[in-house]
Amino acid sequence: MTDDVKERVETLEAAPSADGIAGAASASRRAPLATLGRLARSLGAPPVAARIVVAQIERVAVEADRAWRWRDRIPPALGSFIAFVLAPALAATLYFAFIASDQFTVETRFSVRSLDTFDPPSTPVLGGGGQGGGQGGGTASAMTGGGGVTIETSTQNAFVITSYIRSRAIVDDLSAKIRLRDIFQRPEADFWARLGKNASIEKLVDYWISMVETDVDSGSGVVTAKVRAFRREDALALGRALISASEDLVNRISDRARRDATTMAEQDVRRAFVTVQSALAELNKFRDQFGMIDPSSKSTEIGSLLAPLIGDKIRLENEMFVATRELSPDAPTVRVLREQIETAEKQIKELEAKLTNREGGGAVSGSIAKFEELDLQRTLAEQLYAMARSNLDRAQQRANRQTLYLTVFVPPAMPEDSRYPRRLNFSVLIFIALGVIWSIAMMVLASIEDHRL
Repeated sequence: MTDDVKERVETLEAAPSADGIAGAASASRRAPLATLGRLARSLGAPPVAARIVVAQIERVAVEADRAWRWRDRIPPALGSFIAFVLAPALAATLYFAFIASDQFTVETRFSVRSLDTFDPPSTPVLGGGGQGGGQGGGTASAMTGGGGVTIETSTQNAFVITSYIRSRAIVDDLSAKIRLRDIFQRPEADFWARLGKNASIEKLVDYWISMVETDVDSGSGVVTAKVRAFRREDALALGRALISASEDLVNRISDRARRDATTMAEQDVRRAFVTVQSALAELNKFRDQFGMIDPSSKSTEIGSLLAPLIGDKIRLENEMFVATRELSPDAPTVRVLREQIETAEKQIKELEAKLTNREGGGAVSGSIAKFEELDLQRTLAEQLYAMARSNLDRAQQRANRQTLYLTVFVPPAMPEDSRYPRRLNFSVLIFIALGVIWSIAMMVLASIEDHRL
């Protein structure tokens, strides 16, 4: 090593260390490559290749120094505003201006009404009744001859319909009638608005909810439904399918209400009918066992036969008494009367035996109590059955009087212009929203810095 080189090395060693140079460069916002340029110049006049390398290092150092100086010219707040507000807002504006697909909207309006017929009052009255407050909405009634009709707007059922429209149930119902996935995967749709190719049912439901809007006027019960699609005919088909599915739901609700209103009455009728059958079966078993249809009527018949025999016996005994006084005991008249009396007594004993003793088909006196018990059970069962049938008839009449139906007064129509997306409105809203979020973040950071100080 020459003396000149030694002197330069000593000079470099006496110079500030690399850490000191880096710290000074960081403090003054200068690039570390400038230090390399000074180091290269301190080596004197090297060969040509070395000079070229030194020149490249100096040029890089100059460019880096310029970059650091330009960075110092942009405040951090402005840089964050550009990065988090202007750039995303510009991207959203470009998307809505050149990429976002047109979406056509179909609007329909309907209401759910309940029809209730009732018996007329003693004095026919025309006009609206005061019964509409139970479910909300207006009430209109009219009297027609033998009955009246009340038409009520059911706000409660209107909210049920809107909940159904924004649920998976209607997605399943519509998918069974139309190709719902194909409608939302049209080639006209852009990448952001299109439904995913292999979307699950949960994603399809979420997408459907984002493409449909519902609103209920709590005062009038009017339901407004809007549905969007990427083609005019698809939007119209979705609107009509939505109305059809809503009508089917209303019909199911009405049928279910009628079934629920008559279910208990039908069960009572079935139980009463089973009781009647059981009572009749017991009564028939009794008749087969004792060999008589009605013990009471049989006892009446026996009594009707027994009374004349007793009267004849008494008459014969009187005649016998008179004959024995006037004739001898062996006289033919006395013998005839004695035989007639014996015959009458035998017949009377036989009839009495049928009433009191078990002979042949059984005693009438022993079967009357059992028969009356069974007959009373049959009578009560028949009365209960008649009451149950009457209750069922009234329940069916009440159920048939109450009917829900869907009234569509703004049907779906073919759209002509695309009203979605609202390109200018969405672009401005995104810019404002990002600006508000950025302002809040900057205030929070400034507050943190103030607390540190």
